[in-house]
Order: sequence, then structure tokens, then C-alpha cells
Amino acid sequence: MSHETFQTKKSLGQHFLHDQHVIRRIVEAVPAQSTVIEIGPGRGALTHQMLKRQQKLTLIEKDHRLVEYWQEEAKQHPLSVQSGDVMDLFETVFDTVQPEWVVGNLPYNISGPLTALLCSRISSGGMVLMYQKEVADRIAAESGSKTCGSLSILARHHYNIKRLIRVSPGAFSPPPRVHSAVLLLTPHHKEPKCSYQRLQKTVRHGFAHRRKTLRNNFRDLINLEQWDEIQINPTKRPEQLNYDAWVQICIWLEGR
Repeated sequence: MSHETFQTKKSLGQHFLHDQHVIRRIVEAVPAQSTVIEIGPGRGALTHQMLKRQQKLTLIEKDHRLVEYWQEEAKQHPLSVQSGDVMDLFETVFDTVQPEWVVGNLPYNISGPLTALLCSRISSGGMVLMYQKEVADRIAAESGSKTCGSLSILARHHYNIKRLIRVSPGAFSPPPRVHSAVLLLTPHHKEPKCSYQRLQKTVRHGFAHRRKTLRNNFRDLINLEQWDEIQINPTKRPEQLNYDAWVQICIWLEGR
């Protein structure tokens, strides 16, 4: 059976991209001849175009039917295939390949935790990632915005964030019920003042209850006098703090 006729699996959140304009915008964001990890290549809308640009590709694919197809393709093209769940494989594959770029039309059902995982590593070129539009908006949100959340902060630990293109449901087969958006994340190369893992733990704690103030969310860790030491107003809500303020809290907690 041709990979073109594969039935999508709802359990894998599969929506295959076919809009040529969107494909071109994503592919052209990655310089030719780069080393790339592609997450969920699917039928290869992006993959085949990247091969034309002489990219050296490592594919991470969970659907065993597509894995078999790409393993056959690997006999003729400079690509390797890793079979399995990206949440389990990414760190090992990344550390082995040391890619310049990460590209993917991310499965909507795991895009949050997957983004937190992807942003823990620094791709020297960057990442071009497609999301459900609401998720993309949260990641790109600035502090003070109601949509600012933990991913907004974590993504900025290593990366600058730019909205690349909005994508309508008709660009996919089958069409999802929502609009999508592509983000371009490029490394800012600033020396972090705290570890990503510690920041992730701090931010998760702070955003545990979005409607509560920092004082309430950190009640078990920081008292009122200590907020004065940190020099942050504890009556603020978590989305009101920018990246630097979260780092301040993180550093203070590390030094306890």
C-alpha cells in the first residue's frame, strides 16, 4: 500500500499537511544542507522537500506503517528513521545527532509536554514547529497577556520566538477542527542564570493555579518577608511575570 493512501490514526493526532504554500514557508525557513530532526514526518510533505534541499534528516515516527515506508526510502536517500514515541526518544536522538534544526507538525494531543521537552535542548539553528493556533499563541505570548503560561517562559530560556505563518484547516488531510500556526524558534545564545530543569519546576509550581496569586501558589515555599528579598510583588498573578522575574524566583529557591 502506498503511504499516500494510509488511513490516519486519531489516536496519534494525525493531520497530514498538503498545502504547498505552507510547506514551502516551513522548508525555506531551514537553510539548505542542514542537519535536521523531523518529528512525525507522516506522508513526507516536508520530508521530500527537505531532501531536495540536501538536508541530512533523522525522522522520528511512531506509526509503524509509516516507519516501514521511510525505512525503504532510507535506502535511496540520506535519512535515518527512529521508530517510537518522540517523548521517549527525543533526548537520546538529539544528543546523538546534535541537529542544527528541529522541524515538525507536532501531534496536537501532546504538543504541550513535547514543547517543554524540545525547548530543554539548544538546536544551533533553531526549530520550526507547527501547533494548534491556541497553543502557538500561548508559547509566543508576552508577559502580561492572559494567554501567557508556563510554555511562554520555558521557550524563552534558550530561544527567541517568532510567528511564521497561520494555517487554515483546509491545509491538512483530514482537516482539523481548529486553525494552526507555525512558530520559528531561534537560539539567543544568552548564558542561562539557572538550569532549565529548575526553571521548569519553578514555573509549573507558579502556574499550578492560574487564577491565584504568586503568594498563594508558592505559599508552601515562600513567605511574605521572603518575597521582599526576591523583590517581586506576591500579589501578582503568574502570567504578569516576565522571564527574568521567573529566573529571580528560581535562583532564590535554588539558594535556599
